[in-house]
Amino acid sequence: MNLQQVIEKFTKYPKYMECGAGKLSRRFRCSKEDIYKARQIVREEKNRVIRGNIKILVFDIETTPTISYTWRRFQENIALDQVIHDPIMLTWSAMWLDSDDVMSDRLTPEEVLSFNDYRIVKSLWELINEADVVVAHYGDKFDIPMLNARAIINDIPPFSFAESIDTKRIASKYFRFPSNKLDALATYFGFENKIKTDFTLWRRCMEGDSDAIEEMSIYCDQDVRILKKVYLKLRPYIKSHPNVGLYVDTNKPVCSHCGSSNLTEDGSYYTRASKFKVFRCECGALSRVRQNSFKGLKSKDLLVSNAK
Repeated sequence: MNLQQVIEKFTKYPKYMECGAGKLSRRFRCSKEDIYKARQIVREEKNRVIRGNIKILVFDIETTPTISYTWRRFQENIALDQVIHDPIMLTWSAMWLDSDDVMSDRLTPEEVLSFNDYRIVKSLWELINEADVVVAHYGDKFDIPMLNARAIINDIPPFSFAESIDTKRIASKYFRFPSNKLDALATYFGFENKIKTDFTLWRRCMEGDSDAIEEMSIYCDQDVRILKKVYLKLRPYIKSHPNVGLYVDTNKPVCSHCGSSNLTEDGSYYTRASKFKVFRCECGALSRVRQNSFKGLKSKDLLVSNAK
């Protein structure tokens, strides 16, 4: 078999992908190198989704507080039978990264009073299912787990697989800001701030005040607009950012962070045995090519120190 025939065999019978290269080379009567190449090509094609653009959803949710009976205001352990009702989703707002339109949904006064958030959990579920990547501030610790909790309670199946970017985690990991709150980051970067509010707004929402629920939705909309700007500001620094280039249908090199082909060569990246060209995008992010610049030179031909 030639390389193309091996690729076709892997595509038709995926179970062969897990077999050893030696066994397959004898079975297909080809070289081990062809097995390795075919396996890599099939895996890359499997991960490659041609859409012209990756679908990145920036979103935020607001929830009701826990309602319970307590005896003290501080250091109180609240037993299960003291809880009147656990939090539910009150409103959500979201934006596609390539759009300026804010989408949102909120509970009606009747849904608030009956603690029924099924409708808006389902509407956000449908939106997230379209996304390749979701962006939320403190999303890995709050928004996504909260969504999962409300989904399973409402008998809604799991969300489709989408990679998550938590801007609070990114701010904590790569920077040392005095505060990693969304409003603080907006202030540092010179963006508009969150709408000022206090607990009275949540209290009015819980009482079924339709004007308060609308105010809460507007508050959430503003959070998403700020979050989108904060994410774009942080994006060039995110080393673990999903590879946007996999979603772009082009043969040209593109930025792994934003998908732009406006790249400028910016030095080289070295490992202990390889050298790769580095490119800087107009968005500021750095990307490196996958091809080793030491063509024809195998890693075993290099002298590598064992010193730690």
